[in-house]
Amino acid sequence: MKIINKIAYRLKAFYRFTFICEHYPMLTRLSRKELQRQGALGVVYMLHHIAPKDGNRIPTNEDLKVSPQFLERIILRYQRQGVEMVSLDEVYERLTTGDSPNRPFVAFTIDDGYLDNYTNALSVFEKYQVPFTVFVATDFIDKKAILWWDSLEDLILANESITTADGKCYPCSTYQQRWDTFRFLRERILNLDQTNLQEELKAMFARYAIDWNEPIRKEAMSWEQVRLLAHHSLCTIGGHTISHPALSQLTADEACREIKGGIDRIARETDLPVSYFAYPYGTPNEIGEREYQIIKDCGIKMAFLAHQGCITVKNKHLLTHLPRVYFHQK
Repeated sequence: MKIINKIAYRLKAFYRFTFICEHYPMLTRLSRKELQRQGALGVVYMLHHIAPKDGNRIPTNEDLKVSPQFLERIILRYQRQGVEMVSLDEVYERLTTGDSPNRPFVAFTIDDGYLDNYTNALSVFEKYQVPFTVFVATDFIDKKAILWWDSLEDLILANESITTADGKCYPCSTYQQRWDTFRFLRERILNLDQTNLQEELKAMFARYAIDWNEPIRKEAMSWEQVRLLAHHSLCTIGGHTISHPALSQLTADEACREIKGGIDRIARETDLPVSYFAYPYGTPNEIGEREYQIIKDCGIKMAFLAHQGCITVKNKHLLTHLPRVYFHQK
């Protein structure tokens, strides 16, 4: 009997691996090989914008976009192949009860609270009855968030070079230079004082007249739209802090206020509990054990990172920092 059980276990593991390789084309070869070793259970995809892509803009931002047509093609492909597309409630159930069906799962999550999540994504998910989650940063909805990545991109595209207040000059003449400049300045911005970000940005780019609040006025959902999504049978609303800061740059009290404040605000606005959370930026540079403990203290069931990885037998217990796979359109 032990031999039979061992053979069955290995067959099940092999099936999971081959299923992952066949049906999760966005994973790298290295990721797939690692999954064979770790025992893949499923993928939680991370999206941001559901909108048409513009090849003339900077890849770092454009890569956050997936067109509605591309999302629809992926959903149709998964449906044809019999992939289970599930809610985060179902993911939590599978990870905590030990009930792991042979077929790996897919779950779709979208970060921040952009308007196109409501105007574009909802209709696609409704058409195919696929559950999804939107992680909302409340300052997005209050139109207070500083979408500096959009303002920075516009600045780079409008200038031959960018000179910051400290005299450093960044060239922007070629496609590669614009991309490199965006990445260099992004890193500098993430290391600014996140509690006084707008003033820090104004000082850093003092040579330029920038309306840092202009992008959010056009690009974010309203609270009424968030409430409609929250009470939709296919959608779950999760937390994503108040102002989308790099949490590692905050004190413990500030990080707690950001995480708990966002969760509490969503619960008040929607009249529903918040059970899931995604960390802004979501890499080890911005989060760590301190943030994981805050999530536990807030009673969150699962919290998600932003870097690539599937949920596996080996990491499924890491409920305060589960991996996601970056969903992108080439």
